[in-house]
Amino acid sequence: MKHYKHHKRSEILSLLRLYHESGMSKKGFCRIHGISSPSLLNFWLSKYEPAEKGVPLHVEEITEDMSNRSKDSYREENAELKKRLKALEKALEFSKLETEVRDLMISRAEEYFDIPIRKKFGAK
Repeated sequence: MKHYKHHKRSEILSLLRLYHESGMSKKGFCRIHGISSPSLLNFWLSKYEPAEKGVPLHVEEITEDMSNRSKDSYREENAELKKRLKALEKALEFSKLETEVRDLMISRAEEYFDIPIRKKFGAK
């Protein structure tokens, strides 16, 4: 009988970062890090990472005259903006999770090594 390991969100994000930095195949990475299968890694990638890598933060300027546009054009633009909003929200959530994991890692390192890592406010 196989025993499956339950991974915490912070562990998953650490593993995803390691996976991207390693440049390894999914199968090889899973074997080394004790992940049950590449399909689990794929699931994590789809759940915790933004759909578009490097989502651009600028919006293209609209050069078309507002009075000459059709309702279909407005609908298409609205649909595109909703997709963009969803992608940006997902990217923001991933960024928040990364920050949370980084803070947790620093806190654990400070506890383990018993040294202050974060700069103190007002330090010279």
